[in-house]
Amino acid sequence: MEIKIIPSKDYLQVHQLRDYCFPNKYTGARRDDFHYWIEHSTTLGAYDEHKVVGQLLILPLNMTIHGENYKMGGIGFVATYPEYRQQGIIKNLMTEALKKMRENGQSISVLAPFSVSFYRYFGWELFFEKLCYTIPQSMFPSFGKQLDEVRRMSFEWPDRDLFQAIKDYHNTQSIFNNGSMLRDDAWWKRIERRMPDSHFAAYFKDDKIAGYIRYIIQDGTFEIHDFIAEELLAEQAIWRFITSHAASVGSIKGVTSNNHQFGFYFKEPQFKKEVVQDVMVRIVDALRFMEHYPWGDILEPLYIQIEDAFCSWNEHAYKINKSGDISIIETNSIPEMHMLTLPINLFSAMMVGYLSVKDTVLYANKQLTEDVVDRWQQALPTNKPAFYEYF
Repeated sequence: MEIKIIPSKDYLQVHQLRDYCFPNKYTGARRDDFHYWIEHSTTLGAYDEHKVVGQLLILPLNMTIHGENYKMGGIGFVATYPEYRQQGIIKNLMTEALKKMRENGQSISVLAPFSVSFYRYFGWELFFEKLCYTIPQSMFPSFGKQLDEVRRMSFEWPDRDLFQAIKDYHNTQSIFNNGSMLRDDAWWKRIERRMPDSHFAAYFKDDKIAGYIRYIIQDGTFEIHDFIAEELLAEQAIWRFITSHAASVGSIKGVTSNNHQFGFYFKEPQFKKEVVQDVMVRIVDALRFMEHYPWGDILEPLYIQIEDAFCSWNEHAYKINKSGDISIIETNSIPEMHMLTLPINLFSAMMVGYLSVKDTVLYANKQLTEDVVDRWQQALPTNKPAFYEYF
């Protein structure tokens, strides 16, 4: 079985494989969108002679980790025909994908798993807990009557200046919101193709955007897909706008982070909530990632050994000195109780802020002195990640 980048002459086979292996066949704008990403991604195929029998796409994306912008490889559309399964095709595709991402400078990767255990095997780990909520009309939040400055648009009736302001605001806030994906024009176009009925409402304070939502109203439900507000007053103003639709909608649905006390200050906070874990992260190039990392206080040099069965370039012991400079060292030069030894999946979840150092050491079943744990905890930012995109 040959693994290689799929040439343009075989793009139709990519469509055929996706349509066969996924439950919904793409047509119209969705098919156009998928074709765009076939052309602009690193599109890998497994070939049985001239037939594409397995594939995955590495989407060229960007995400923020503790305020730093990282090139990210978004893994999507992983598939093989059923008659070719159990032959190691996905394993070979994933292994090649890791090499390609390293070559592309994508030091971190995100995917949506069909099976957590399956992708943990390849080094990915859960890193975000979504809170999906449904608020019936009888429990809509109320924040009094106030004249707020809210400007609206939709993909059907766009406002070029407002849309540009919303896009700029989204990426500015993404720098502050750990784990967020930076959206370029291509990604916004993808959202438009996939959700053409989307509306936008932006709250302005002193002639500047202080928050916005992207939403769809269908079948009596107000569905929120983006909700970004930089302060509590802006958030309350947006809720006033949302609940002003009470005459025409019977419920509000949305997604937020489980790390926040969502709805705590609502008059009736006991509406339906469900926690969903459906995204995983992996550091592809540990050295490159750590060299770009916004370290906190490093009081004494830190030492870590990374175990990575699929990326041999990561399998080293590293020293992080007080200035944040990274070097590869020999393991026998450091006492075992001073060396943090982690598999790549736990290392990834710890570095993006999902797991604390203490919990990471516990899950890794390793012994480490309390002093070393404390020093690592001081060196790592503690903001929890939040990732709402899907590919």
